Amino acid sequence: MKTSYIVTLCASLLLTLASCSDDDSFSTSPSNILSFETDTLSLDTVFSTVPSPHKQMLVRNNSGDGIRITSARLQSGNQTGFRVNVNGTYLSETIGYQANDLELRKGDSLRVFVELTSANNLDTLPQLVSDNLVFTLESGVKQQVNLRAWSWDAFLLRSPVVERDTTISNLHGKPVVVYGDITVKENATLTIAPATTVYFHNGAGINVYGTLKAVGEKDSEITLRCDRLDRMVSNLTYDNNPGQWRGITLRRTSFDNEIAYTDLHGATTAVLCDTTLNDERKKLAIRNTTIHNLKGCGVKAVGCNISIENTQISNAMDSCLAFLGGNVSINNSTIAQYYPFDANRGPALTFANAKGDSFFPLNMSVKNSIIKGYEDDVIYWSRGTLDSVLNVRFENCLLRTPMPATEDSTMFSDCIMEDVKDTLTTGRNSFVLFDTNFFFYDFTPKAGSQAIGTANPETTLPEDRRGKARNQEKPDIGCYETDKE
Repeated sequence: MKTSYIVTLCASLLLTLASCSDDDSFSTSPSNILSFETDTLSLDTVFSTVPSPHKQMLVRNNSGDGIRITSARLQSGNQTGFRVNVNGTYLSETIGYQANDLELRKGDSLRVFVELTSANNLDTLPQLVSDNLVFTLESGVKQQVNLRAWSWDAFLLRSPVVERDTTISNLHGKPVVVYGDITVKENATLTIAPATTVYFHNGAGINVYGTLKAVGEKDSEITLRCDRLDRMVSNLTYDNNPGQWRGITLRRTSFDNEIAYTDLHGATTAVLCDTTLNDERKKLAIRNTTIHNLKGCGVKAVGCNISIENTQISNAMDSCLAFLGGNVSINNSTIAQYYPFDANRGPALTFANAKGDSFFPLNMSVKNSIIKGYEDDVIYWSRGTLDSVLNVRFENCLLRTPMPATEDSTMFSDCIMEDVKDTLTTGRNSFVLFDTNFFFYDFTPKAGSQAIGTANPETTLPEDRRGKARNQEKPDIGCYETDKE
């Protein structure tokens, strides 16, 4: 038994050594070359002077023998701002921006990481920045991968504090990029000018103790979004991914805030209103706005006076709208809860007049609005004692919720309660665009929708979210008016 084991072991070792010997053979034939995952590694669009996120690629040896790489170098050295790591070796100045004497056995691969910090290009438009990563093989063959990006000069704000009335705009055509919070002090007003796009870095947001006026115009909307301009995966851009920046917080001392003709997306919670307990003074007015794709809530408030008109609030991990007490008015809005990234999404609308032993009187009016989502019931509410104020009224709305029994049935007047049995794919059947592959949505009612022509003409707003005139006789429920024959 022992002799047989030793012979077998020796034979195995000989086979292993022979195999290693074969694997360790290296060729200088010009026909043995590297295979690249891509011939162009693009970093998409980046902001000048700001370090980009890294991208990576694999370099494989699919030939029949090992390949020795004499050098891997940046063609332009350090002139373009690219930073490269090849198989753990950073191409720095101390090694002449090149890695030498790399061995790649057959079937093996090495990984390349690329970043960029580009210089200012002194132009209002993005400019191409390009370099080549050149691999020189022992055979003398040279192969290269093109590195490229579009560099865009930006106006950078790093944790700015607004102590007096200030306006942000796309100065000289440059985008505005924010790192950290914009803090608006009490008694100061921050105005975001029409046609301005503000790009927020991860974790950045607007912290308002004074007043925020983000008031765009019909053809000059404001955009509040993240600063990542590249793709997360092939079918998802960072811009379409929630939770990329913090959002807006309106503190206890903040009043008279306005958001109009604004597209706010990709935040954690879009607008968080601190407890005010003063529902007489207007906390926030939102109109003709899109709030979309949130990791937290769309709008969340405690004891605040808030109005929402002609506004789309859609796809939030938590509630699209969440109110604890306050004085809330909603008209001609679309609250669509089709958050695609987690099945444990919250409701479209949640409201209450109590939390524990504390009571928060709630007066809420919802008119001519769509409140829909994936679940059979997307409206949640809770009540404190029967004598605490919960004065809520839905009028001429399209709702995905069952009609409640007893005294709560008086909440609803001339509303359409969606039959969930007939709408298993409710979003796709109800709206013009519902692309769950690339995460694009248009919540305009689709032909055949119960929202078309069923709003109340007497309480409907004259124009829709896009500033289009509504049908005076048979207007649509929701924030978007359809074309009718």
